[in-house]
This record gives sequence, structure tokens and C-alpha cells, in this order.
Amino acid sequence: MGEIMEQERIVYETLLGHRCTDVHWWRVKKTMKSCELPLTRQGFQLFISLRRISPKFYSQFHKVKKVLDQRMRVIGDGMTGAEVKRYLEVEKISPSQSTLSRWFVKSGGYRAAAFYNKTVLTPVIAMALIYKYRNETQAPNTGDDNE
Repeated sequence: MGEIMEQERIVYETLLGHRCTDVHWWRVKKTMKSCELPLTRQGFQLFISLRRISPKFYSQFHKVKKVLDQRMRVIGDGMTGAEVKRYLEVEKISPSQSTLSRWFVKSGGYRAAAFYNKTVLTPVIAMALIYKYRNETQAPNTGDDNE
């Protein structure tokens, strides 16, 4: 068991690009389990990407995981930036241009004509779904609550 955990840590540290402390590793494992991410290369890649895109909201990944799995089947191997934008419109997700750019920052920024593969799109679509979930669950304050 300890050997498997050490191998998982080595994979994570390799993807991270440096050695991490025991406390950092413990927090990563705990967070990934709460986000329902597997302790595999793909899970670590997604975790690192989500954390870099939105350090504040990546921990809500577990709330959109099932929906993300379904949506990624539709996306297939990837799509262009313009197709991503149309896809977000169909999903009723309308981020500002700066938010959209922030989601694509690790892939060189958003470009309508650029093709983005599934590896790049997975954290982007995950953040879009978290964005939608957060906007839907936050009750609007209209000031009419005094009835």
C-alpha cells in the first residue's frame, strides 16, 4: 500500500515539476478524494489544470463530475474556439470575455480559430460547468424579499 502511494506521489510531483512537502501531498490527496478525482496521471493532470485555472473554485469539481463526463463524450477529440463558444451558448453558459480567456490561459489563450484537444478542453469545460452551477445556486438579491 505504501509503495502504491509513493508511486502516486512521484507521478504527481513529476507533473507538478518539483518535489512537494508531506503536508502538501496529504492536502492534495484529501482534496482529490473530496473532488472524486482518481489518483492517476489523468486525475492529477486535471487537478493541476483546474487548480491553475481557478484556485478558488476547483474544489467544487465533484458537483459537476457526472455532467462533465457526459459533455466530454459530445466534445469528442476536441473542437475549435468558436465551436467551444457556441457549445457554451447551447449549455446556457455565458462567461465574460475575460473569464473565457482566463479559462484558456494555460493553453496559450483563447482563439476562435484555434483547435483545442480534449486534454485542454476538459478543465475548461469543468470550470464552465462549475461557473454555471455557482450562478444557478446563488439566489439573486432583488430586494423584493420583504413581502
